Amino acid sequence: MKTAVQEQWMYNISLNDRTAFKEMFEYYYASLCVYAQRFVKRTDVCEDIVQDVFCAVWMNRHRLDYRIPAKNYLMAAVRNHCLNYLRDHRHATFDDLSQSENMPYAEHPDSVWMLDELEQLLADALAKLPPEYRMAFEMSRMEEQSVSEIAKAMDVSIRTVERYRNKAIEILKTELKDYLPLVIFILGFSRL
Repeated sequence: MKTAVQEQWMYNISLNDRTAFKEMFEYYYASLCVYAQRFVKRTDVCEDIVQDVFCAVWMNRHRLDYRIPAKNYLMAAVRNHCLNYLRDHRHATFDDLSQSENMPYAEHPDSVWMLDELEQLLADALAKLPPEYRMAFEMSRMEEQSVSEIAKAMDVSIRTVERYRNKAIEILKTELKDYLPLVIFILGFSRL
């Protein structure tokens, strides 16, 4: 879903608007890292490539063609940087390309998932959980309550809360396996 603000990011960046740059970075960074994995399987390299693309955008902001939508521009730049990386690191080519063939979210360039779409996938997956699992998970991960606080609120033992939460995580891992790196990024937790 595009907003007027998103459509103006490239133009505003060309006028030295740091806030627009920050917003665009935060909106696209995670999904571009996943998109880069279509070409290069090493996560650290993908992150470096995406950061390099954003650095190049800022450094060349006065020459940006702001008529091109930000998503298209960034995806093309990431793809080109990945291909340059593979050309320069030929030994990685076969491993990286064979891995990319098995990635369902990289079948088409437009399959890059944006944060709002991923948040909806997560909400849909959470809605499928049994109520007690969902409640324990949401209170733990989203409301950042301790296990003892959750146990008291749910009127169950601490071990029961831990079981509910762990079972919810197990189900979500299965349900969202193709999107797990981005879901982890969205929620900002490292134990999923």
